Amino acid sequence: MTAYASFFLGLGRLPLLEPDEGRNAEVGREMLALGRWLTPHYDGLVYLDKPPMLFWWMAGSFKLFGLSAWAARLPSALAALAVLLLTGYLAKRMFSGSVALRSGIIFATAPLVMVFARLVIFDMLLTLWVTLALLCFWLNEGAASRSVLADVSAFAAMGLATLTKGPVGFLLPALVVFAYWALRGRLREIQKLHWKWGLAIFAAIVLPWFVVVSIRHPDFPRYALWDESLRRFATSSAHRQGSPLYYLPVYLAGFLPWSFFLLACGLGRIRRWRELLHEDGAPNLFLICWVGVIFVFFSISQSKLPGYFLPATVPLSLLMGKVWTEAESAAHEHLPGWMTGGFVALILLGLMGLAAWRLWGYAAPGSRLAHKLPPDVLPLVKPELLYSGLIVIALAMLGRNLMRRASRRWAGPSALAIVALTGPLLILRWYRPLELYAAVNSSRALAATIQKSAEKDWPIYGYYYFRTGLPFYLRRPVGLITADADELTSNYQVSRWRRMSTKSAGRSLPRGISQALGWPSNHPLLVRAKDWRGQAALVITRGVQAPMLPGAEAVPRWTGWDTTVWKVRTPAR
Repeated sequence: MTAYASFFLGLGRLPLLEPDEGRNAEVGREMLALGRWLTPHYDGLVYLDKPPMLFWWMAGSFKLFGLSAWAARLPSALAALAVLLLTGYLAKRMFSGSVALRSGIIFATAPLVMVFARLVIFDMLLTLWVTLALLCFWLNEGAASRSVLADVSAFAAMGLATLTKGPVGFLLPALVVFAYWALRGRLREIQKLHWKWGLAIFAAIVLPWFVVVSIRHPDFPRYALWDESLRRFATSSAHRQGSPLYYLPVYLAGFLPWSFFLLACGLGRIRRWRELLHEDGAPNLFLICWVGVIFVFFSISQSKLPGYFLPATVPLSLLMGKVWTEAESAAHEHLPGWMTGGFVALILLGLMGLAAWRLWGYAAPGSRLAHKLPPDVLPLVKPELLYSGLIVIALAMLGRNLMRRASRRWAGPSALAIVALTGPLLILRWYRPLELYAAVNSSRALAATIQKSAEKDWPIYGYYYFRTGLPFYLRRPVGLITADADELTSNYQVSRWRRMSTKSAGRSLPRGISQALGWPSNHPLLVRAKDWRGQAALVITRGVQAPMLPGAEAVPRWTGWDTTVWKVRTPAR
């Protein structure tokens, strides 16, 4: 837990990861700076890709603690802490205090949780509201009469989830409850929900913002409900598609090491599935429906990202905590088969790490990674493979030996603590390469350099290239020379750009940014270009793809690993 605490508290050391963290943090900054709390803006443009809940939290954090990566990540950290407490409470209501303690430890040490607890991403906040909604639904389970407060709270949590990430905020909890009641043959329970009060509170939370924004931006309802929801779910328009088994490795790695134990346990008990339909199996069935709905829903979706699986870590932690507690309390001479299988799988995983370390110099991945990783990062990969393999093997063997001493009361909790160190230690081992990679690809260092230079007040544009964190670190908009606005990573602006009748390749997008910066007639400006585009200076000066800059002269000012910032002087107009 010490490793987890140090990682959890170090929210500001790692620069904002781009594109998502940099973009989201800038939206929160502009919300506070512009005072436009209903309509989010990014880089001076309307940003309606996501609802405003996370941005409200960030703007409030910036107001209290100032502009920093630490303040931007604080909402996710607080949401993770709240989910941890809800996980323990739900485990206690379903099972016992012992299961609650173990479930909390398991949840807190899952790599997926540890990573997203410190990222400026919507998923941890969404996980909080989904967990709260399903907890409220469960509080009414088995009750003689349904509590109005619990039902209304569930609908309120779904409303907050919808204001965090759109329709998925109410779809996930609703599908989980529907699947649970359907499997138990109790679909009539739907009629007992306090729909009148529930829908009233849901509408009171969601509709005011949606209606006001729709009036101000008439194209928003179609974009939000069709482009960003249905079309994104059913088609590959978001360019994030993956195989139907996409979330299997996400589960194995993101819930490591517990994923191997829980998988082995599930396979061993699959023949006893009818027990889930009994009254005493209701908690397990509810948790399995929770995991299953998330896995199936996002596996079917044509838009896939690892963070979408995050809400499933709560029920997985409860299931793992329950079976581990049962293994501790059972009197046995040998380890349960599923536990032996889990330890063996971890040892094999460690051996794979050692094999990768040994074969690193002979394998092609090293040469392929050399084109994608900064020079300072690549040499660190091989030793980290060695240390990671040794850590996994050592912890698995130590945990196995402790669990074999089942007659001693301290054996089970000690084994749990040892195994729980796997995720935190692996993350800390790889933290240095990640830190170097993030530093090279972040805009923090460049922004600091610009702000200390004589060109600190010059307009800066990206040339078919855009780093989303640069506006945040510079505290001002950054222009873009583009053909389709895709570099902004804003699907809403891309959709608007495609509808612009005046669009043409090489125009500065969008005009709002150009006007805000005041496009100079003869004043020099900075242009950041990706080096792999080849001779960006020649392209700029000759005006081949940028007819807006004919006759310009470009001189390299700062050169990074894969980009160059050019001083460009345009002729008087």
